[in-house]
Amino acid sequence: MAIRIPWRQIAWITIITAPIVAIAAVIWGSSRDLSRYEARLATQIHKVTGRQIASRVPLSIHLGRDPALVAEGVTLSNAPWGSRPELARVRKLTLYLDLTSLLLGEVKVGRVLIEGADILVEHNEVGDTNLEMLPPPDGSGPRPTENRSLRLKSSPAFPWIEAIDVRDSVLTIAEGGSRAPVVLNVQDASFKSTASGQPLQMKARLAAPRAAPFDLSGTIGTFDGWLRGLPGNIDVQGSFGDGRVAIKGTVGAAKGTNLQITGEGADFGTFGPYLRLPLPSGGPYSFTAKALTHRNGLKVEVPSLKVGSSDLAGEALFRVDRNGTPAAIVNIDANKIDLGGLRAAPASSDSQPPAAARFLPAAAFAARWLGRTELSVTARVGELAGLGSKVQNGSLNLNSGEKRFTLRGSATIGNGSMGFDLLYDPAGRFGLTTLTGTASRVSFEDLGALFGLDLGLKDAVGDIDLKLRGGGRSARDALNVANGTVEISAAKGLWPRDSLSGWPVETQRLLGGGDGGVPFNCMAGTFEVRGGIANLRRVVVDTPRALLIGGGYISLRNESWEFILAPEARDSQGVALASPLRIKGGTGRQTSGALDPGLAKLLVGGGPVPSLTGTFAQIARMPNVNACAMLSTRLDALRPGLRAQLPTPVTEQRERPGRPQHQPPRPNRHR
Repeated sequence: MAIRIPWRQIAWITIITAPIVAIAAVIWGSSRDLSRYEARLATQIHKVTGRQIASRVPLSIHLGRDPALVAEGVTLSNAPWGSRPELARVRKLTLYLDLTSLLLGEVKVGRVLIEGADILVEHNEVGDTNLEMLPPPDGSGPRPTENRSLRLKSSPAFPWIEAIDVRDSVLTIAEGGSRAPVVLNVQDASFKSTASGQPLQMKARLAAPRAAPFDLSGTIGTFDGWLRGLPGNIDVQGSFGDGRVAIKGTVGAAKGTNLQITGEGADFGTFGPYLRLPLPSGGPYSFTAKALTHRNGLKVEVPSLKVGSSDLAGEALFRVDRNGTPAAIVNIDANKIDLGGLRAAPASSDSQPPAAARFLPAAAFAARWLGRTELSVTARVGELAGLGSKVQNGSLNLNSGEKRFTLRGSATIGNGSMGFDLLYDPAGRFGLTTLTGTASRVSFEDLGALFGLDLGLKDAVGDIDLKLRGGGRSARDALNVANGTVEISAAKGLWPRDSLSGWPVETQRLLGGGDGGVPFNCMAGTFEVRGGIANLRRVVVDTPRALLIGGGYISLRNESWEFILAPEARDSQGVALASPLRIKGGTGRQTSGALDPGLAKLLVGGGPVPSLTGTFAQIARMPNVNACAMLSTRLDALRPGLRAQLPTPVTEQRERPGRPQHQPPRPNRHR
């Protein structure tokens, strides 16, 4: 006989009892006093971590399919030495409750959801992080009121929560000093573990602002280990942008830190926002790195780094000496760097609008570490590809001691060589910068590419001898008051046509050339730098159709310039076009030029006028001599009036900015 189930009666009972149960649950939840539980929770957290937790909105019960306790405006206090009062600020904290325990009158949390958290991680001068949380000193051993004479008081512990989820949060890692903090947006993360001392499983998606995201999963030590500053074993892997990354090793164990990091991908520049370095874009890339504690410091080794055709390795050692001064030693060894496969890092979208372009550098000297940090960087480059000439055996040495900063570099470029020596002494009010540099038989186009300058000469190979000295806290200030000499000479090359725009039409017709520019056989000039004004005392440029001499000045302060040039034609057809001219211009200014025929008589002295082209032809017969450089040393005799006619800057350009002007003493009116 079949049993008949009264479905209609069951449905009516359900319809009637459901609202009653819901109303009863709401009444029961609203009648619960959670203040005692909230106070007990704050006390327990303080006993375990030594930190205070507080909430702007008290705990409330939300009943539904997943009953939960909800708190808003939760804060966790920071270490006493922290830069702000709170280590964490949480917009909303949800503690999901176990329904069975709740019906039995107990509050048991099964999962925690953290939303809108702002977490700050920082460390003090000793190296301790604010994540290290230890119970407050409460004594140990037997209590007078307890009959446990030989027993120790057990350490307090959390009622363990097996799952913690984080959403829409921000993690800020501050390293102190002048370095900008690293900001990571945690879009979604989950942490699971069966106990506080068991491995903590993580799955997270995080990214720096406007950077490729990390999708990582794996083991990140234990919860207790993070509180004590000894996380333990790390084994994390996942994707990074279009590539892969893996981190494996131990952190803070008995043998110290030993991590191995491997990665590969399409664009190496994606690491730039995380390392806060303008890394160039290029790829594909692959690398292997190690981080380990070494005695009283941290050592980072990069046995292999390949970006496209570039191949290099290096290591860095960070330590603190006996006097408490941080020191960093960096060694880089590159077998090959291919500039053709690298692209400059893109400019930040939130950066300030660029100022007017300058030919000369104007950046401030980042020498705030002087007297605080010992820094030593040694770099060697076996081959630098991507330029017109082959660059080999490059070296760069940087040393920053207690009172001095030096930067030295050298390389072989094609059949020539170059080297420079930069010294900065911060002593005094303005400091003192000394720069010396030499280049012998070097392509000017490749030399400009190495230093990020456009010298305006193509296919020219020549020599440069530079000696400058000036005071100031930035490159612009040092150039404003610089003194020294600059000598330039070059063999055959090409003068770009666009650099002659604004010149008189007659002069352009005299020089000839094509759309690519005006060819020249040689050129030479000597600058005497005084108070930030580079006076070009004499310049000689030999072209196939005319020989030009002249001089002028370049202001290193506002990069304005003015020259006079006196051409002498090589044939009778160009005599009518060979008239002296004046040209003015500067960076960001339009070049303007005009003929000045009256200069022709002022440049020569009394008596017969020697021919410049004839003298040049005699010098050109000498072997292994730059005829333009040799002729420039004889200009004072060949054109004695040249120096007197050279243009000079106005008085305002000669005044030294930032220096107090001398005030004459007031006359004494008392008799």
